[in-house]
Amino acid sequence: MTAAGAAVLVLGGQGQASASSDIFVSYGAGSEGFWTADPYRDLTGDTVMACDSHADGWGVQAELDINPLPGGFSADRIASTRGHASPYCDKESGNLKEDTPVALRVCLVKGAEKKCTLPKYGSA
Repeated sequence: MTAAGAAVLVLGGQGQASASSDIFVSYGAGSEGFWTADPYRDLTGDTVMACDSHADGWGVQAELDINPLPGGFSADRIASTRGHASPYCDKESGNLKEDTPVALRVCLVKGAEKKCTLPKYGSA
């Protein structure tokens, strides 16, 4: 899969000046990451989730940067399908203070290889 095949979509419009509390990022069909600050379906609040629905040898890693700095990305919370047969989803939860800025990116991982989307921004 190439970076050119990556698609990015942000859900949950709250106005231009506000950051979204729900972020969805896809690295091609079947390689997805999701962030929610609010309970959604079977997720508690403040959850990052990675889902892989294609048995292509690549795992999916959803990486959340809490309080991201301009020009950098530091994964503070990671949900990963690495080492699991697809279809598989992994989630990581933990409470964050309201209005904490976050950034989400999705990476394809295989061995030492890692290919990531650009981050999308939101808030807790």
